[in-house]
Amino acid sequence: MARRALLLLALVGSSAGCVGALARGERQFDQGRYSEAKRTFALLEAQSRGWDRRRRTEYALYRGLTFDALGDVPRALTWLRQAQAGESARPGTLRPDDARRVGVAVDGLGPGDGSAAGPAPWP
Repeated sequence: MARRALLLLALVGSSAGCVGALARGERQFDQGRYSEAKRTFALLEAQSRGWDRRRRTEYALYRGLTFDALGDVPRALTWLRQAQAGESARPGTLRPDDARRVGVAVDGLGPGDGSAAGPAPWP
């Protein structure tokens, strides 16, 4: 019984850590600390593959916005298109303000960047 409780606590703790790190990266982005946000999101990439659709889409949005803020348009578009694909596949995945944000960002970066790869495949 005690062993199950410890296992449950470990699982909850690791999940909370991921959510906390995602929120930290978003906060860094919102504060204009783009290089720090880029590092935070890069550290989360492997873990993010196992997240639910909502968190994965939110991660893709902020990772793309961070690359855009740093001037890396091709990488920004890759992530932003993935976020847009996640929201398009299931509207309401993103918060309403984030859904508008991804649309504006993708439209603003536009097709004239030389990157016509489209959205990354959705896991």
